[in-house]
Amino acid sequence: MYTNKASILAVAALSLSACGQDPVIAHGSPNTKAQDAELIWAKELAIFSGRGQGDITNYINSASDHYLGWPPVLATPTTLDTLKASADRAVALSGEVSNLTQKGFTRNGSTALMYFLNHRTRLGDGMAAEGEREVDQYYENVHVWNYEDGQWLLIGGFARTVDGPRE
Repeated sequence: MYTNKASILAVAALSLSACGQDPVIAHGSPNTKAQDAELIWAKELAIFSGRGQGDITNYINSASDHYLGWPPVLATPTTLDTLKASADRAVALSGEVSNLTQKGFTRNGSTALMYFLNHRTRLGDGMAAEGEREVDQYYENVHVWNYEDGQWLLIGGFARTVDGPRE
């Protein structure tokens, strides 16, 4: 019978195709790298746009059940359950202003990495008193995305503070 994985996957894909179903793409997204970069960047922008409105729904909805992220304000990484539990406190982020600059993207199979610089210039309403909210903070970020069930989901991330942009 079939002894290698590629043969088994090929037969499965042909069987599904013959039944009128789309075959599972074992290697990841069916899009081009450029299309996935654009799609994932739009998700990143939506996450931070939501933050500025005091809403992390875009973040939660973009995250995989396997999510593990490490923001610079926490001593240890956080899970999706912890992120969901903090959703009602996200209102403190309302009014936050962040400007994102994409710094790199790579994709291999079902995994993609998005590197970006976050320049935060204003803290959210609940983060500081009026008059103390204007800031000049920089964060280097990496988000790890996994292609699951036909969509890119955030599986992990890490951010660190930096003095300013590296040119």
